[in-house]
Amino acid sequence: MRKLKRHIISLLFLLIVLATAAQNDTPDQLIESILESQLDKIEEGTNVALIIEDLEYFLEHPVNINATSALELARLYLLNEIQIQKLLEYVASYGPVYSIYELKTVDGFTPNLLQKLQYFIEFGPEEQERQTLKEQLKYADNQLLLRTLGNLQKARGYKEKDDGTIPYEGNRFRYYTRYNFRAGDKLSAGITAEKDPGEAFFSGSNKSGFDYYSAHISFKLNETFENISIGDYLVRSGQGLVLWQGYTTGKSENVLGISKTGQGVRAYTSVDENFYFRGAAGTVKLGDSRLSLFYSHKNADGNLVYNDSIVSHFSSLQTSGYHRTESEIADEKTVNFTNFGGVFTHNFNHLKLGATLVVQQFSEPFIRSDQLYNQFRFSGTDNYTAGTDYLFSKNNYTLFGEVAISKSKGKAVTQGAIVHLNDQLGFSTLFRHFDKDYQAFWANTMAEGSNISNESGLYFGVRFLPARFVTLSAYSDVYQSEWFNYSTAGPARSWDIFTQADFQISEKFSAYLRFKNEEKDQKFKNENRYINLPERVQKLRFHLQFQASETILLKTRAEHVYYKGEKSENGFLLFQDIQFKPKEFPLNLATRLAWFSTESYSSRIYAYENDILYAFSIPAYYGEGFRTYLNLKYQPAKKIECWLKLANTWWTDRETISSGYNEIAGHHKTELKFQLRLKF
Repeated sequence: MRKLKRHIISLLFLLIVLATAAQNDTPDQLIESILESQLDKIEEGTNVALIIEDLEYFLEHPVNINATSALELARLYLLNEIQIQKLLEYVASYGPVYSIYELKTVDGFTPNLLQKLQYFIEFGPEEQERQTLKEQLKYADNQLLLRTLGNLQKARGYKEKDDGTIPYEGNRFRYYTRYNFRAGDKLSAGITAEKDPGEAFFSGSNKSGFDYYSAHISFKLNETFENISIGDYLVRSGQGLVLWQGYTTGKSENVLGISKTGQGVRAYTSVDENFYFRGAAGTVKLGDSRLSLFYSHKNADGNLVYNDSIVSHFSSLQTSGYHRTESEIADEKTVNFTNFGGVFTHNFNHLKLGATLVVQQFSEPFIRSDQLYNQFRFSGTDNYTAGTDYLFSKNNYTLFGEVAISKSKGKAVTQGAIVHLNDQLGFSTLFRHFDKDYQAFWANTMAEGSNISNESGLYFGVRFLPARFVTLSAYSDVYQSEWFNYSTAGPARSWDIFTQADFQISEKFSAYLRFKNEEKDQKFKNENRYINLPERVQKLRFHLQFQASETILLKTRAEHVYYKGEKSENGFLLFQDIQFKPKEFPLNLATRLAWFSTESYSSRIYAYENDILYAFSIPAYYGEGFRTYLNLKYQPAKKIECWLKLANTWWTDRETISSGYNEIAGHHKTELKFQLRLKF
């Protein structure tokens, strides 16, 4: 075994010493790099489809720099508030931009940024003739997506038990289909359907086919009624203290990207079965003001509690989206959940002010268990949350913040600033405080915990370019809780520190070195009681990327994790990626060979994987073994694209994988994904 490890290590480092010249990222590689820079430690299944959809759309329909808005530029996920403001001011002051090279004179637009930006923008006329609905319908985009995926090995939940029953109602594959129609900015519509692994399909509890259906239609009447959405949609406002649905960026290598630009009402096309609204919404624009009103009514999965065969209350909301076993099916759509409210914004020259109100109502009382960490969390049938926010950006400074209050009188506040002293030096800082009794169902902002309450923290970030080929980034985040959390036995203090050095050695060869240290109080059992003890996780990563030729891209990574809790552990990961795109053949190929060795799940290591379109994968590597995958994209015709991904994890330290109904006998786990996209 030791000889095999040495051979693999030698092979990996042999591949990286082949390197010399220009890293010309393809659009697919660019989207992948943007995603990986936005995310850090995210479990598989995170809803980031909207980011990919936006980037894909702008690849085919580039943003006209000379006739755009701050809202549209924010959806590129490449520019911060200061860069957006600088760009808009430049166009307003000097007239239309005619070349990507002209943007070099705009403060904050580095060569690296322009290299990425060029794929998503164009330089059209300042006054574009608006297409009529008839013209947009003529050139509308239609897209049909079909996908299936699953594990080739049968887990225990799919096997017959001693009593002759099978725990999971359906087979072990996921089926997914989606149709989207888009006619410019005038009209869009779509329908999405999905069956998760283990769920019935045209049988059992799903005689109508898929387990989950979602649909939407969104249209623009005129310049005043700029959006009317019916069906499923998202609402994003302010800095996320009251209402921000879908994925939000957190602490990452983008240390200055800590502010949000509220995107208003967006159509919902993902398959997360919980974090969206279902109903109707409309946005009215009056001059520099916008008002969005929304109403949502849908059924949520809840764990009902009965008293003499009569529903008394529900004790929790089930958010997994799985309906495979009798108990999961019994919880399906048992609670009626109504939400309504509004978002108001007004834009001044350099200042945007906003206000948000959300009201929630349940059909049954929500009464949680009597654990201490639940004492200040919401209980009852109705709640409201309201907040006001602002964003001020001028010259090299951006100030932003939001304050909010819930029905419980709990309050939350966030206040941040971003400063670009020049192209070489920038700072960011963010203060946050959430009362332990602040109750906001749809809050989603930059914080350590997913439940936006019981947290106070101060974040500070800096980015420094000491030389043309070096970028240094760092942040520190100190935070604490005044009450129990699920993972703590009392008030707790924590501290994160992150540093990264990026090196653009040549046009073909880049690298970065990253160190991250997390120290937090966590709950551990000591004899017959729980106490808080310090837990530390230190991560050191070295990553190399080399454009070996116009068709071959190599990526090599070595990472070490040190974990210190009740005991000390070490974890190691080493992988080699090869991405191949031949010139004359419509094929993209990405493959990885990875070796990992960690002492337990506590010292796990996350690594982003290339995947099929709109899917997302950052698996956790733990235990000892190897992981390989092959991801293929083939385009046999202009309007047809196919993806195939085959991934295998081979553990050398166990004979069973996972536990419960997900337990697999053996030491192999093989995942298969297939996807077909038709455009017409």
